[in-house]
Amino acid sequence: MSQGALFVGWGSIIAGRERAAANVLGEALGYLERLKAEKTIERFETVLLEPHGGELEGFVLITGDKEKLARLRVDDEFVRVIVGVQLVHAKVGVVGAHTGEGLGALLRIWDEQEEKLL
Repeated sequence: MSQGALFVGWGSIIAGRERAAANVLGEALGYLERLKAEKTIERFETVLLEPHGGELEGFVLITGDKEKLARLRVDDEFVRVIVGVQLVHAKVGVVGAHTGEGLGALLRIWDEQEEKLL
């Protein structure tokens, strides 16, 4: 069961880079499929948002073991993929997240700290 996640979000496509954006998305999804097959990640889900007036256009939620995800964030190939996304989209972000068993662990730490500090 997953302990953590990476949230990779992006904003609008930079004008004139629409064709490149489609290629970048295809390459990124292929890369994530490979990571899943290699068991580096457990799964991923790609979401494209409908118009809502905000800056977020879509995101990928990548779930897996938190140590593997931490190593993935600094892996050269992952960084290359993210740089590719940055070259065709505005407002790109990669954020660590807690899921599954990791969420329970975080909430236990929260409770412990709350008892200690408040």
